[in-house]
Formats: sequence, C-alpha cells, structure tokens
Amino acid sequence: MFEWIKRLGNKARNLVLPEREERRARNTEAIDLTPYTPEPKVFLGQLAYLELSQFEILTNELKFSPTTSSKAELSEAAAKSFQKYRAIAKAISIQGFDATDAMDPHTERIETFHSRTNGIDWFETVVKVYLVGGLLEDFYRRLAVGLPDSVRDDVEKALKDSTFERFAKACLIDAMKENPQLASRLALWGRRLMGDVLLELRAAFDNRKLAGITKGKRLSLDDEREVNLAAYSKLEPLISELIGAHSLRMDAIGLAA
Repeated sequence: MFEWIKRLGNKARNLVLPEREERRARNTEAIDLTPYTPEPKVFLGQLAYLELSQFEILTNELKFSPTTSSKAELSEAAAKSFQKYRAIAKAISIQGFDATDAMDPHTERIETFHSRTNGIDWFETVVKVYLVGGLLEDFYRRLAVGLPDSVRDDVEKALKDSTFERFAKACLIDAMKENPQLASRLALWGRRLMGDVLLELRAAFDNRKLAGITKGKRLSLDDEREVNLAAYSKLEPLISELIGAHSLRMDAIGLAA
C-alpha cells in the first residue's frame, strides 16, 4: 500500500490541475467514477461529517490563535465551514434521510483519521485543514459525478466557499516569513499528511465494486489481496491527480511537497 502511495507521488509531481470552476463535470479520462459513486445517503453522510468535524477542529483552535486578528479571521472561516455542513445536511434531508443517521456509520472512521493527523500546535492544525480539507473536497467533487444532477448541484454549491483557504494562505505565508524554521517543520508535516489522506479517501470506495467482484462472493485471503490491488490500480489516475492538487497547495504557501 505505501509503496503504491510512493509511486503515485512520483508520477504526480508534474501534474497541472484545472481551475476549480472547470472541475464540476470533469473526471480523469482514465477512470470513470460514475459507477463507483456511493448512493446519495452514503456519499452525503460522509461529506457532512467531514465538514462538521472540520468546523469542530477550527473552533477548538480559536483559543490558540497567535493574534487577535487571526482569531477573528479564523472565527469567520469556521462559520463558513459550518455553513458547508448545514448545506450538506439540508441536501440529506431533501433526499428523505435524517442527517444524523446518514453520518453515524462514518463517524468512527473519520474521528480515527483526525486522531492520526493531529497537529502539535496551531500552525500545524491550520496546515492540516488547508491541505486535508482541500484535498478531500477535491475528491468528493470528482466522486459526485455519479450522483443525481440535483444532488451534485447541492454538493457543488456547498463546497464553493474558499474563505478558509484564503485565510490559511495569508496567515501561513506571513508566519513563515517571520520564522523560516517554521517553514521547514510545516513542509515535513504537509508531506506526512498525504499518506493518511489517501487512506481516508480510499475508504469511500467499495473495493469489490471497483474490482468488479460481486458483493456476496466468498474470497480467500489471496483473493482479497488481488481485489485490493485491482481496486488500487483502477484508482491510480485519480489519486495521481489529487496528489498533484496537494503539491500545488503546498507550493501556494511556499512549501516543498
């Protein structure tokens, strides 16, 4: 698995991604995600809890903000994050489901992911949300290609706001200018986050579905490994593009990916 991640990272370094507004109907040519998009309840439940947990992380970091200005700006970004959650929760309700019921099956996995990627201070947490939140939202935009048009439109509208991204870029660039040692530490942290994020987004897929194996078929351990490898191979073009997006976000704040 980790050798696979390393190979993908090497392939992704020269990728150039389209602007956000071009991404809605776009998918990598090598993989059509339409057959693999989860049903709306599963898709929206995961995305809703990711946005809700991001809001929780940001509000928790308010008390650690280094300046009054950064606290005020972070509070605005956190409020926008909560609006994203509310928009996704509304989309769940429109589909006839309860938002809590839709999120519950995914909370333990997402909480475990966040526990593995806790920053040691305010700056590492801001970098985490900037990189991880951006990458996961890119991923869910692409995965939304198989949703009904009305649901996909709701997802696009909910994820459109970039308040936190603008805040993170400005405050991190300023902080690293004042403290070059901080830049070195955050670069290492940003690279480390990539592997954990790839494991999280892989969990959004059904390996058997990706590999074309029926859900109820009995598999040996060797068969399971083959199914996993087939699934990883099918996703490789998409993951390469997402790694490219991660590198561009690192570059945007002056960090080497």
